[in-house]
Amino acid sequence: SSGINAEYGDDVNACITLVVLDIDTLEIVINKSKMIKMKCEYIPGYLAFRETPHIAEMLRLIQQQSPQLYPDVLIVDGNGRLHQKQFGLACHTGVVCDIPCIGVAKNLHQINGCLRDESHKEAIKQLKEPGDTFLIRNADNTVIGCALKSTTASTKPVYVSEGHRVSLETACSVVRRCCKYRVPEPVRLADVTSREELRLLTS
Repeated sequence: SSGINAEYGDDVNACITLVVLDIDTLEIVINKSKMIKMKCEYIPGYLAFRETPHIAEMLRLIQQQSPQLYPDVLIVDGNGRLHQKQFGLACHTGVVCDIPCIGVAKNLHQINGCLRDESHKEAIKQLKEPGDTFLIRNADNTVIGCALKSTTASTKPVYVSEGHRVSLETACSVVRRCCKYRVPEPVRLADVTSREELRLLTS
């Protein structure tokens, strides 16, 4: 499994990190970072247009340099179908890169009837054991993601959604297998690395 994260120094400059792990041991197989410049401004709901070209480039580098280590699945720090157009970063990236892709967000994307209201907070309280979930539905009652309790210690869920070529059930299973802490290791390690690389490169 693999995770990717872009850490921004400002509106234009960022450090992007791709981490590939062995899903059975969660040992790092690849940890690659690169400074990038964003070519378009951020518009809410259209993050993919900023980040997907750079994610695609990182995956191309892995394919060229270490094809035997090319990931089977990519987890992005963002949403898939849990999006106002049901086509977030994980969907866009999966289609463009032709890779199974999963969206994992730390906060609920409040759109189309998906609200962090009292009923949502009550549902979170019912997540008792690691792997417990509840479905997220939009105003049309369509399932567009789920809240997942990823570890025993985590008091807040992560929000998992389908991106590309993966079911919601499989997405939750993969994310659960990748968790030592609340956020799945590929994304957590990509976040930690990109922050540190950005600090070193800009200090």
